[in-house]
Order: sequence, then C-alpha cells, then structure tokens
Amino acid sequence: MADVVNLITLAEGSKVATTAGATVEIVDNPKDGVWVFGKYLICPEDPSLVGNEDMFFAQDIVEVLE
Repeated sequence: MADVVNLITLAEGSKVATTAGATVEIVDNPKDGVWVFGKYLICPEDPSLVGNEDMFFAQDIVEVLE
C-alpha cells in the first residue's frame, strides 16, 4: 500500500503526482487535509488541461515530487 500524502503540510509551490498520471503544482491549500487547488503542469490523459487549475482531493494525490 502506498504512503498517504498529508495535505495539511503541503506548501504552495509543491509539485505532486496524481492517480491519473498528471503532475500538478499546488497553488492554494486550505489546510483542511481533504483537498487542495493545483495547476496542471503535465497531463498525459488530456494535454489541454496544462496550465489550468482544479481541485484535487487527498485520494487523487499519490506522491510529493518536490
């Protein structure tokens, strides 16, 4: 089983990998441990999302990259 990413400690500017294979930069974190706002940097499933912001829930994030 993969380690759980603690969203409360994620700082703005951190880069994370998602379950969909995307790389996302955290742009805002309400520090509730449930979700964060991120900007797509890489999105193999849908390259048109690159540069767009979206909400990401804890279960969407699999790894902190930086």
